[in-house]
Amino acid sequence: MPAGPVTDRSRMLPPPSAPIAQPMPRFEIPPPVQPASRAPFPGFGMRDRLSARSRSMAGIVALVALIAGFPLMFFTLPTEIVKLWPESASLYEWLGMPVNARGFKIIATHTQELNNAVPVISIKGQIINETNRELAVPKIRLAVRDQAGKELYHWTVLADQQRLGPHAEGSFTARLESPPPDAADLEVRFAKAGE
Repeated sequence: MPAGPVTDRSRMLPPPSAPIAQPMPRFEIPPPVQPASRAPFPGFGMRDRLSARSRSMAGIVALVALIAGFPLMFFTLPTEIVKLWPESASLYEWLGMPVNARGFKIIATHTQELNNAVPVISIKGQIINETNRELAVPKIRLAVRDQAGKELYHWTVLADQQRLGPHAEGSFTARLESPPPDAADLEVRFAKAGE
């Protein structure tokens, strides 16, 4: 048998009559990977986590400071709190810490006398500005009450001075002729808005 290429055409396959379609090779191409936001420098993602953690810690610290700070402010700044939230005055009074939100103190004395057989209650009072600033003096409200504390009659008077300087003192006087027969107590205080 001769070595080398086959030259006998009888032993060769005939040429194809039509071109043979070659199947397309199949390649499995994975989808492109979306890069997570690329950090401009190494450790950037770590900074985001640290920043988020520090923000949550700051929120917790602020909450604790608020919870701890409110009672501290409530008991150390009662006058300022009553000025901002007037309804809290009754709470301070209930706690045995009356608050002078107006900045004034009233000292009053009264006498009962007869004037031409008519009973008269005479009131003399002193008003003291307890603050370091000049203040307008509000109206003074006087009321007579019975033994049970029920108000029988009230009226308002103006102080002799309209304004008082820091730590200054003012005065007022008032009279009530023919008080109710069962009057047993006298209340002297500053008038609230609308009284």
